This record gives sequence, structure tokens and C-alpha cells, in this order.
Amino acid sequence: MLLYQQLADELTELIRQGVYRSGEKLPSLREQARQRQLSIPTVQRAYDLLEDRRMIEVRPKSGFYVCVPVNSARQIPPPSEILPPAPAEVNVHELATGVFLRCDQTGIVNLGTAYPSSHYLPVKSLQRIAANLVRQDMRELLEAHFTPGTDQLRHVLSQRLAEIGCTVNTEQLIITNGCQEALAICLRAVAQPGDTIAIESPGFVGLLQLIESMGYKALEIPCDPQHGMSLGALEMALQQWPVKAVALVSSFSNPLGCTLPSEHRQRLLSLLESFDVPLIEDDLFGDLSFSGIREPPCKSWDRSGQVLYCSSASKSIAPGLRVGWIAPGRYLSEVEYIKAFTNVTVPMLSQRLIAEFLQSGQYDRHLRHLRTELARQLSRFQHWILQYFPEGTRYSHPLGGYVLWLRLPESVDAMALHQLAYQRGIGIVPGQLCAPYQDKYRNYIRINCAADPNQNLQQAMEILGQLTAFLSSRP
Repeated sequence: MLLYQQLADELTELIRQGVYRSGEKLPSLREQARQRQLSIPTVQRAYDLLEDRRMIEVRPKSGFYVCVPVNSARQIPPPSEILPPAPAEVNVHELATGVFLRCDQTGIVNLGTAYPSSHYLPVKSLQRIAANLVRQDMRELLEAHFTPGTDQLRHVLSQRLAEIGCTVNTEQLIITNGCQEALAICLRAVAQPGDTIAIESPGFVGLLQLIESMGYKALEIPCDPQHGMSLGALEMALQQWPVKAVALVSSFSNPLGCTLPSEHRQRLLSLLESFDVPLIEDDLFGDLSFSGIREPPCKSWDRSGQVLYCSSASKSIAPGLRVGWIAPGRYLSEVEYIKAFTNVTVPMLSQRLIAEFLQSGQYDRHLRHLRTELARQLSRFQHWILQYFPEGTRYSHPLGGYVLWLRLPESVDAMALHQLAYQRGIGIVPGQLCAPYQDKYRNYIRINCAADPNQNLQQAMEILGQLTAFLSSRP
């Protein structure tokens, strides 16, 4: 065992024994090196390993601290009832448009839109690949091809899907303009206006906007904060309502952060197969597990082609390139038709960039670093919530991704908090956007922890905590 690993194991044991207590500061790198007669780089690697284990956290300009353990009193509670409501028309688009435009304005600390800052993206690697492509293949990059995607990208995606248990050949993959278009195409492939789509509650606002724009109804299925959609509630819904499809984020859902365990995924597929209902699986956060252990998608257990699998490069590589994909199972012909006559194809440069990056082996190295960075950042945000937000605030504890879901004191209106925060230069997403109708989740907010770290995020969270306390104290 290497020296830094020995030191990390020793410090882990000291933390477990209570020698170093929760929230307590550890010796500095220099002090620890002097005490143990080790080099500073060795101590730094040991501390990095403890951060990966989520035993300690670094606080800028302060030092290393023992992580505060998960406080059950601060966790988002499970749903109080599992009976799903009736299907409802969705009415969030107008409100959502205003919220996201405000969050994305120049000068705003954007904790709202759920895209990672360029700080977390492999900018230099993509820059080198792009330069080579432009220099060598510019003529091809300027052309448009009436195809479901380049063979190169679909081939590498087929290989990566095989690594996580999904047998999908190149011809069974459709490249899309991001995951949002993938979801839109899948919905059109399985449903008609007026049909009912079962979704997670709280739900992904982008999916709700699609359902609204296409004239569907949404049937909310309650979700456990850790284990995701209630299969009991879903079964009751399938028995009672003519559900055309189920749509969910299988790993690190947006906004709740929950992940369906493997046994739930298998039960879900069996349940849907018995009702002959397709599953639209959104797996775009699947690679972002803090442990590095990737949960096999529902698609990996699909033997009848009932899963329309969607993902993209937007959360882990580059949201601006707008590259997504679908493995649509038995709905391949419908998806091919809709994609071909929607916008023909995805820009060649974007497809080639993602394909070259995945094939180069750089993606896996980038992913290891990205997971560590996101885990540290999410831990910092949780610490700031404990430090600055009033009593009664609860928050999610996802094991991957970068989205936090906060339940504020009952008297706080999240939309009012959004307006006050915007006036102070901070963008957040109010919980009202995460349900078909706006009187639900009125005291919840969503936070994007992958915001630009060059902005003063701690100060922004302190201000949010103060505004929350102000709203909660009003009569």
C-alpha cells in the first residue's frame, strides 16, 4: 500500500473514532507533513482520497474539515401518501420561460439552469480535437447528411452501452440535438395529443414543458427521495388510467436526486410489460455517480424493446454541442421518421467532436475528475445550507449528479424567493415549476451545484439563506 493510502486509512479511522469530529478542522498540509515526516504532495494525495470518500471537505481560504454526516432531521421526507392524483393538464411553460431567462442573464449567479459551468468541462481537449477536425475535414463538416447520425459516433456509443449491459447495435441508435429533443421525439412516437404520460413527482421541468407543448396530460407518481418512483403508486395508476407511457430519470433524477435501485428497475419493467406500456428512460446523469459505480440502466433488462433509452453529452462533456441519442427499441421506425422530418440531422462538427473525444480515452479520465469535483461541490452546498438557512429547511442527499432539492419552511413562497434573489443577482428555480400545476411544491427550490465556482457561491447561498429566513418570519 502506498504512503498516501496508509495516511488516508489512518485518518479515516481517527475520524470514525471521533478523534477528529464532524465539522472540525484538520491539520494543514504543511503541519500534517511535519508531524508525520511526510512530503506535502503525499499528504495532499491522502486528503484528496479522503475527499473522494466524502470524509472531509475543503473550504476555500480556510482549510480541510471533517464532513458533517447526513442529518436525518434535515433530509427530504418520503411522500406522505402514495395515491396518485388524476391526470392533469400542464401549465408551467410561461412561468418557466421567465424564470430561466432571468437565471441566464449576464451578471446573475446562476444556480437555476441545470447545466454545468464550463469550469467543469474538458475545454482544452475539445479545443485540440476541434482544431484537428477543422484543419483536416472541413469540407465534410460543412455538409449535411440525411442519416440518423454518423457511423463513427453511433459505433462508439454502441460500445459504451454494451459496457453497461445494453445490447444496442449501431443501426438501432438515433443521434439527436440534445436529450430534450430525444425526449420530444420519444413522446411523439408513443402518444397522441390528449394522452396521459406518467411522470415522477417532483418532475423535470423540461419534460413538463414538452408535455404541455404537445397537448398531453401528466399523471404524477410520488417518489421516494432515495429510491425514486413508487412502484405501488404506479401500479394503481396503470390500473385506473389509460397511461400511454412512463417517463423518468433513472439515476440522480432532476430535481430530487433519487436513483432507482436495480431490483426496482427490473420490477418496473415487469410491471410495464404486463400493461404493455413503454418506458421513456432519461439516463443523462447516469455517468455522474460519485462512487464511480454506474447503475445499469433500465434498458439493460429490456428484452421486448419497450424501453426508449435517451441520453446526451450535455451534463458531462459539453451542453452547447447539443448531442443526444436514442435507443428506441421496437419504436425505431417511428423515431427515425420523426427525427428525419424534424430537422434532418445533428451538426457534423458536434457529432465528430463527441465521437473523437469518446474514442480517444480522454472521456474516462475526465469523468473521474468530474465526479470528484461535483461530489466536493455538492458537499459544500449542503454545508452552506446547514450554515445559513433557517431551521426547518430540508434538502436532498443525492449520490451523483449536481442538483439539490430544498424544502423550505412552510411559510416561504418559492416564487417570491426567486424574485427577491433575482434582485440580489442570484438565479434559482422555484418548486412550482416541477409539477403540472403551480400550487404544488410552493415552498421548494432547485439548486444547481455545478455553477461557476469563480463566482462567490458561498456568498450567494448566505444571501439565499437570509432571504429565506426573512420570508419565513413574515406573518
